[in-house]
Amino acid sequence: MAFTTQELQAGFLIGECRIEPRTNRIGRGETAAHVEPRVMDVLVCLAEHAGEVVSRETLNQRVWTNLVVTDQAVTNCISELRQHLGDDRANTRVIETIPKRGYRLAVPVRLATAEATKAEAAQAPGPLPARRPRLLAAAVLLAGVLLGVAWWWSRASASTVSSVAVLQFENAAGDASLDYLGLALPDEIATMLTQSSGLAVRPLGYVDAAKPLASARDRHVDNIVTGRYYLEDNGQLSLAIEAQRVEEERVVWRTRISVPTGDLLAMRGRIAEGVREGLLPALGGRALPVSGSPPTDGEAYQLYLTSLAIPHQPNHSARAIEVLERAVSLEPTFAPAWNALGRRYYDSYNWWGGAEPARQRSIAAHRRALELDPGLVAAAQNIITHRAESGDLEGAYADARQFLDKSGPQMETYFTLAYVYRYGGLLEDAQRHCDLARALDPQNPRLRSCAYAYLYAGKLAPVMGYLLLDEGSYFVHWGTVLYNLRTNDRSAALRAVRQAMDDPSRRLLEPCLQGTGGAALDDAVTAFVQHWLGSGDPETPYGIAPMLVACDRPKEALRFVERAVDMGFCAWPALDLDPIWAKLHEDPDYQRIRVKAMACHDRFRRAVAAYDAKTSNQ
Repeated sequence: MAFTTQELQAGFLIGECRIEPRTNRIGRGETAAHVEPRVMDVLVCLAEHAGEVVSRETLNQRVWTNLVVTDQAVTNCISELRQHLGDDRANTRVIETIPKRGYRLAVPVRLATAEATKAEAAQAPGPLPARRPRLLAAAVLLAGVLLGVAWWWSRASASTVSSVAVLQFENAAGDASLDYLGLALPDEIATMLTQSSGLAVRPLGYVDAAKPLASARDRHVDNIVTGRYYLEDNGQLSLAIEAQRVEEERVVWRTRISVPTGDLLAMRGRIAEGVREGLLPALGGRALPVSGSPPTDGEAYQLYLTSLAIPHQPNHSARAIEVLERAVSLEPTFAPAWNALGRRYYDSYNWWGGAEPARQRSIAAHRRALELDPGLVAAAQNIITHRAESGDLEGAYADARQFLDKSGPQMETYFTLAYVYRYGGLLEDAQRHCDLARALDPQNPRLRSCAYAYLYAGKLAPVMGYLLLDEGSYFVHWGTVLYNLRTNDRSAALRAVRQAMDDPSRRLLEPCLQGTGGAALDDAVTAFVQHWLGSGDPETPYGIAPMLVACDRPKEALRFVERAVDMGFCAWPALDLDPIWAKLHEDPDYQRIRVKAMACHDRFRRAVAAYDAKTSNQ
């Protein structure tokens, strides 16, 4: 019997597997897995035509619509589905490959609702004797209670976190000296919103302020917060803020705040009150207990706000650090200023040649922030990131596990643990925790880097689904290039390269992918190598090495891989699983580096096992 897409969206069964398209979930026995939306779309298309052959062309048109993809994209989806459905690769019994024609779902499809109805009917009791009305009333009451619990549980299980983006505020004051508030005040509100449950806060700039509702809708943001500030004739600085529900295009909350010009501490207090008592309830969030101390020094707080508006770019780094160092000297107990300073030190070390002293200062600043405010999630994450990137994977893992134990299952805790697993080469664990994070916040753009846990393992089907969570960003442009290099689609890689900003990577890959080779690329290769040697992140050399492989520079590529391993990035089993290295497996340098990478991975794996055994016995 054929079912429509609408019927299947409510859930269906294939053998012992329960398929939930609305949540991209496949359950089998006691286990469940979340899959990339396009993988689920392939399965739904096969289920609509169960028993019939579905061609690759049909799957391409149905799932990828106007996107140009290779046959490998379909193959990867089918391979992943077989794994989740318990199919035997050597003797497929669920999804059959029909040579030169396509694929066929070989088992019957049953609607989950129909199965539930049958089960209820089979368990329904016979007629009750008329002389037992009290028993009947009790049964009806119990059924009502159970139905209520079931309804609540289904609502709780199906509910998703509500997302919100705070846009840059409009400076209507006509005073350029107040421009910094356009970025600083939204940043403060966004930070306050993160200190709540039930909300996922998107980064500033995630929604295009020129077309906020359309952009928010395109990026799956549920709510937006906008504002404008201006000067009153009586010397007051006024701020008007409103929140809109995107789907309904309806204002759900607004407020107006006026304080004496220059009294930013009073402004912060009024904003905090408005967020706690008005904005959070309007967005469906719930305030958590406040940790840390509010600022008390007006000059220090103004310096902190000023730093928030300074671009994260090399030529602005020194100025931002100077401003924040002054802020923490004036008020050494304000945790957000320490955390912001730690981030600026990190940028200086990792990208702009700040060297080891900048890294040490960054770690110290983040630790100070966490001491002052143990609930500051960003500081905890930054410390773990530092430890992983400095090669201290054992310490990073311990911190990440403690972060999860203390803060509980959250997108941030799962994502942070996945990050550490990826650096240590436990790619399946990284993938699992990425999927757990995405189940809690399916559209979070920070999860884009989870694509690499799959890319390195040669599991290409989920890669673009993760990358496109932050579609249009610099990160995604180059992630798309790296994905296309793995699929050997050089034309698609070239198109993605041309969308990226002009830098040494583009100046190498653009001519390379157009066919230029040999000595003609020497200068571009030299510039590329010099540029990326400045990164302090050990994953970076491994991440960009495939670009050199694509340009027929295997020796330079392997030198980058060895640099990654020596810095603490365990590039095994990626070296065996990642298709980009397939042609280099017999190279002596590859074999030598592989041994070092395996040793790195084994050390981390043993550390994880020891930590888990120790904590399980406590």
